Amino acid sequence: MIRPVNPDKHGYVKWIAGAAINKGQLLVLSSTSAAPATESITTTIILGVAVEDCASGSIVTMYHPDQEFEFDLYQGSTVDEVTDAMVGIAYDIYVDGAVDDGSAEGEMYLDLNDTSTGSIFVNEYDNTRRVATGRFLRSLLYI
Repeated sequence: MIRPVNPDKHGYVKWIAGAAINKGQLLVLSSTSAAPATESITTTIILGVAVEDCASGSIVTMYHPDQEFEFDLYQGSTVDEVTDAMVGIAYDIYVDGAVDDGSAEGEMYLDLNDTSTGSIFVNEYDNTRRVATGRFLRSLLYI
């Protein structure tokens, strides 16, 4: 899940949902509506992070994307923990399933194994809690 570190500093962004959306999902512009992000978002416009679940066709409320977020770490490949050398490096997200597919329902994680399509810069980390904080690449933000 993706959560803002200090959500009270920024206002919300609202958009029409083009798909079912779960709380904590990263949302991107898909044609004219908001949709959950897929992996490799380096050419997609980031709209924000969903505040709560939302049905397709409804108005989705999002945390403004230009702030620091906390990301759960993806576990299941070669790199499972953050080190000091990884701070300041951009990583991609890992999407586990899609909304309504009966699996992990589109849970999103920071993928420490993918820097080729990185869009999230790591600032801090806590390997005990299995989280890292970071910011989205500004050139991808709709602000």
